[in-house]
Amino acid sequence: MSFLNGFKETFPEQEHPENFAPVPSEQNYNESFYSDNPHIYYFYLNAEKIGGAIFEIDKENKRNHVYTLYINDNAHGQGIGAKVWKAIENHFPETKVWEIHTPYFEKRNIHFYINKCNFHFTGFYKEMFDVNEVEKEFEFFKFEKVMI
Repeated sequence: MSFLNGFKETFPEQEHPENFAPVPSEQNYNESFYSDNPHIYYFYLNAEKIGGAIFEIDKENKRNHVYTLYINDNAHGQGIGAKVWKAIENHFPETKVWEIHTPYFEKRNIHFYINKCNFHFTGFYKEMFDVNEVEKEFEFFKFEKVMI
């Protein structure tokens, strides 16, 4: 569950957050592996895996989507995420626009994408899904970064 720590911080009253549906959903995560042009990467520091990412790279319109980008909690606060993002941008210099979505409760991600990586807020969405036969609402932000 990619956002479990952010969920726990935002909703401490939830006794068993691990019982909630994962965000992103397992279906969305699996679909990212089978997108039109997936690129899957893992990040290492001193031979230890510290994160990973899944992108869809559209070589025709050069508008690329980040499905998943994560840095392990034990590597947070060291500037690694910003360096990883810069390396991604350098690896795909033909990109015109990057886009990514993140849950509304993930304040760390919002700070990271806007303040560290210079993304801009471009949308707010609500999505309904079913958890244990109870309809739940999921809210998320869309960010974009237009490359010059």
